Amino acid sequence: MSSGTVYQFPIIIYPSEDDEGGCFTAHCLSTDLIADDDTVEGAVDDLLETIEAGLEAAQKHNANIFREAPQKYWDMLANAQPLAPELMERIIFNANKRVTGSNQPLIDVEKSCDLRQLQPT
Repeated sequence: MSSGTVYQFPIIIYPSEDDEGGCFTAHCLSTDLIADDDTVEGAVDDLLETIEAGLEAAQKHNANIFREAPQKYWDMLANAQPLAPELMERIIFNANKRVTGSNQPLIDVEKSCDLRQLQPT
């Protein structure tokens, strides 16, 4: 993984499938990583932290964290709606609070993340 590379992280938020978990699941389709929380904002924040930890470990061990999610989740993404602007602003703000040793966020949410939410039917 070279520095300066901009990775793409398509992320879909949908109601949690597990009654024991939170109310929302945030699922990164390029890494097949998920996080649950009671709020959309919390689920996305937890997922971004998980992705960042994976990127740091992959860089340290010369590994690859990218593994595509099953097709059904890509199909869900195609039918999902972009997040509301005010929610997106809060997510970007929270992501920018997390910094690495270089005082830069590891993931630039505005440039690298396509965040969409599946609307209840």
